[in-house]
Amino acid sequence: MRQAQIRQILFLIVLTVIYLAFELGFNARLLDVVGSRATPHDIEELEFFGRTLSGIAAALVVLQLMWTRRLATGGRPSTLKIAVACVVTALLVFSAIKLLVNVLVDTRDGEFRRIATNAGLLQRSLVQGDLQLDGLVDDDDVYARPEGKAFLAVFQVLLSNIDNLDEKVEPKKRQVIRTDLQRQMKTFTFDGREVRMTAPGIRGYHQVYTSVMGSVAERWKKYAGVPVASDIGLAREQDRAWGDYRRSLSRRGWTPDNVPARYKGRVVQDVRKRIPVPGDWQPHDRATFNEAVAQQYWRTMRSRTVHVEGDAIPPGLAYEDFVARPGVQKLLRQALMVPATMNVAPNYTDVAGFKRLYEGMLDRAVDEALPRFSASSADFGRGGLHDKLGEDAARAAIVPPVALLCSLLGAVGHFAKLLYLIAKLVVWLRTPAGQQPGRTATRAAGLALVLTLACVWTAFSFMQNGVTRSELFQQMSRVEGGSQDESIGQALRRRVLANVAHVVVVGQAYTYPFNEAVRTRVLGGIKYGYHGDAG
Repeated sequence: MRQAQIRQILFLIVLTVIYLAFELGFNARLLDVVGSRATPHDIEELEFFGRTLSGIAAALVVLQLMWTRRLATGGRPSTLKIAVACVVTALLVFSAIKLLVNVLVDTRDGEFRRIATNAGLLQRSLVQGDLQLDGLVDDDDVYARPEGKAFLAVFQVLLSNIDNLDEKVEPKKRQVIRTDLQRQMKTFTFDGREVRMTAPGIRGYHQVYTSVMGSVAERWKKYAGVPVASDIGLAREQDRAWGDYRRSLSRRGWTPDNVPARYKGRVVQDVRKRIPVPGDWQPHDRATFNEAVAQQYWRTMRSRTVHVEGDAIPPGLAYEDFVARPGVQKLLRQALMVPATMNVAPNYTDVAGFKRLYEGMLDRAVDEALPRFSASSADFGRGGLHDKLGEDAARAAIVPPVALLCSLLGAVGHFAKLLYLIAKLVVWLRTPAGQQPGRTATRAAGLALVLTLACVWTAFSFMQNGVTRSELFQQMSRVEGGSQDESIGQALRRRVLANVAHVVVVGQAYTYPFNEAVRTRVLGGIKYGYHGDAG
């Protein structure tokens, strides 16, 4: 019995240490995500790994309980039943957390989604250093440090405590949106194909401009009758003309390769009525036939009027004049997303000229985005104009705190369990063979563990750092008190949230370096689905 207990405890200690390594690594990566420009895909990946680890954590608890029972009853339940129970528990917890997140997202009202949408914009600007919050630490690198990342993790939860938030943000909203758009890599559309920026800012936009103008140049070549080897219309015309020629021969039972010599002259004359082949052309010579079709095709292209966006463009225009036509300009403005009053040049020889085009695109993008961030709560509600935007913002606001809470509960709980198992192992090792440790020793070990955790939480609650001492954090957490008409429940909720936020911001400053070292050095730099920068 004694040896079996010791082996079981040792095995549980090993499993708990392995789980804690992955949980601590996830905790560090979670802070990296909230301290970055995370995309909806990043949030989805983060949520998956968080649910998986929570399921494993619950399964380990079930394993320990059932294994302890098995040891006490002499072999029951069976190993198969224990394995099935652990798998079912992991799946249930995985599904339950997914359901919880979906319910939290789906039940958020339009006001929450509106605040989350604007809060996400503010958070991205804070991360990039484009926005400074009055009353916070006067340090540009604060969000690259653990306490700053932890502050961002609880930022959207505490944001609702700021009085008159809309009035304070409104004067800076346009500039914040503009700066946020400058860092995005937008996708443009021209001629039915997508052109994506490969770099943010003016450099990426210039790549898009070059690609779009290349397509315009191809259009002009086709319009001007400049031969283009890859022209699809020409290839179709050549195939159609050759097919008609073969069908006319087949009515006489001939093919291009077996036209009788005495009829070749007549065949050539018939073909020349439609296609300008040379007089000495041979009926089987398709290459020369295709060249003649191409000459006729490009001659037709040069002589016809082209319509672009309702503008009838006469033949014979040079490339620069073609680009200057109203229809082409309208097409370019739509593709490059610039205002209707701005003209697009066929090329820009100076940086200032292209910068004006880029600034025009930003002005239009801001004008289009601003109404979304200033929309009413009803527009962000279910079925509203910005339903999808509000849903994504709500998920981005809810998932990191929920994942952080589950991660902390799992890590703290299993760290407590690890300490308990170690204490229990020591008790068993000190117990003479053939005897069992008394209940008093086991309970004392558990009580000492609870007291240790309570002392650590209390210590973090009273400890301070630059973020928690800041005037802004005090206002957001409202530790000094709420409004006079605040109910007891609201006051209790506010104090609990303030305490949790305080402990998270203080505690992560100490635990993040260790957690990140575990992730990078022990776990080989596992990404947990997020491949962005850690800063």
